[in-house]
Amino acid sequence: MGYQITKKQILKEIVRCGKDPQYFIDNYAKITHPQRGQIPFHTYSFQSELLKDFKDYRFNVILKARQLGISTVTAAY
Repeated sequence: MGYQITKKQILKEIVRCGKDPQYFIDNYAKITHPQRGQIPFHTYSFQSELLKDFKDYRFNVILKARQLGISTVTAAY
């Protein structure tokens, strides 16, 4: 038989995801890989730092190179 989750646990999880974007992205977000299809989105340390900066500061200016996944992190946020 499957695992049953209560409405209280669901609400607790929704609140946690709303308060912590890092938790939400690591546990629920998926990205599309050209060969493997949909895969879980696990952030690198610099992406996690960017998420923290998004949460702490209203405006952010990012100097970045190409292919770092910054746009994907921004969209997930």
